[in-house]
Amino acid sequence: MKKIFILLLLIATHIQAQIIPIQPIEKCFLCNSSPSLTMYWQGKDSKALIIFIPGGEGRIGFKEDQIDHPYYFFQMLKRLTNPSLTSGKYDVVLLDSPTELSPNQYYPSARAASDHLIRIESTIRYYKEKTGLPIWLMGHSNGGISLTEFFKYSKKNNKTDLISGMIASGIRNESYFEAPINFPMLFIHHEKDGCSHTQSHASLEASKAIDGFLLKIYP
Repeated sequence: MKKIFILLLLIATHIQAQIIPIQPIEKCFLCNSSPSLTMYWQGKDSKALIIFIPGGEGRIGFKEDQIDHPYYFFQMLKRLTNPSLTSGKYDVVLLDSPTELSPNQYYPSARAASDHLIRIESTIRYYKEKTGLPIWLMGHSNGGISLTEFFKYSKKNNKTDLISGMIASGIRNESYFEAPINFPMLFIHHEKDGCSHTQSHASLEASKAIDGFLLKIYP
């Protein structure tokens, strides 16, 4: 019984997340002064860290004492940190927005605002310093617009070296990435995506901007 209890304790300790608030590194006109709450899962001997920008309105609603989130998509990402389920060699961070991004608007224009882009940069810099790991930025659905706008922002400000790669997951049709792109990108999209705003053919077109583009379709 004691051995079983110790094993369960070790597993429970591994899967618990940590909420880390991150202050924006810059102030800007009309920017919100609240910190960005991030949920951090640490992998085992990690080789990279993935920062996830959610879709929808971008607001998850983390609490400072929260140790997990039941949403299935987040649980899927958490598996990347668990060596009993995957390689476990990735740290994962979920980035919460303190406010909703463009509520009740057709296009999420707030994802192009300075406040949002500074929060992404602040999160990247914090975890880059904390872990020393290469950073991959991942956006899902509306989060694809965040990827587009942050890539434009980083190119304009000569900061593309902040990240080592991007993961575009079921991204919005309007997402695009202008060459040259100096890091690898992974596009993930269901061929029969049922949302009219996130069609697979648009994701395919966006991916063609990448030099050395390689298409793989999995059944």
